[in-house]
Amino acid sequence: MPSASKIVRNKMIKQQNDNVKEMQAQVGDNDESDSTNRKIAYAYAFVQLTWRRLKVLPSVSVGFASQQAVDLLICTLDIPFLCHVNASDCFIPMLTTDPYHKDSTKMVTACSAYYSETRNLLIFQFRSDILAHKRVEFVERLQEWIIGMKFQEVILLSTAWAPFRPDPETYINVDVYYMLSKEASKTDDDMKTLRLKKFDTKMLPKEEQKLTGSGFTMELFKKLDDANVPLIVLIRYCDESMDNRSDAIAQFEALVAMQFERSEIPELRLPYTWER
Repeated sequence: MPSASKIVRNKMIKQQNDNVKEMQAQVGDNDESDSTNRKIAYAYAFVQLTWRRLKVLPSVSVGFASQQAVDLLICTLDIPFLCHVNASDCFIPMLTTDPYHKDSTKMVTACSAYYSETRNLLIFQFRSDILAHKRVEFVERLQEWIIGMKFQEVILLSTAWAPFRPDPETYINVDVYYMLSKEASKTDDDMKTLRLKKFDTKMLPKEEQKLTGSGFTMELFKKLDDANVPLIVLIRYCDESMDNRSDAIAQFEALVAMQFERSEIPELRLPYTWER
């Protein structure tokens, strides 16, 4: 006989599949603001989902510009909050107010998921650094989950240290670089049309082929490429400065140009927290 916990879990997943909007409402009433460290509904092993078109996530990388680009995407497209993600044990703990709705009383944690039903778009947002001793575990959990979900496309936003750009004079006018897995839906010609520059690790000295400052970008790319996951990585060179909003906007615009019809995207909307 199935255990009580398994029955409850299966019931939750069935409710999710039957009605996404109802699920969002239920999750919206939950937060992690108490001290019980309880599991948040619908956040098992990252997230159990049935939609599999497009997945966007940032790497935790230099300047946090990629996270800011994700903030722009969520805010501009008004993507609803879906759930907290059960990966907080791998991140520096944090709890903050809703960064997109000034009058909201809800709280968000280090790892959150957002979902647009009309765009069939799932977004992860990571708001703090990965704990050093949990890095390998987190990347393994993330890549296993992505592989299992069989997304039609995964887009990873990342940054790298500007001082390590291989040839600043050559690439000074190139805003965003890209990497494509062998199963990516885009081609080099597609990306060239968008005026994006192909990133090749051969451009770098051997000791710098890890793409300094990019967090887990290279290891996740290799794992997903080896697993034949359709993956596009957008990379922005930037500095660890006080204000990387221009870098975030550049990544956001590259993502929009690559993945959406620009005429269908609302005017850029900045999170109110950027006003602080």
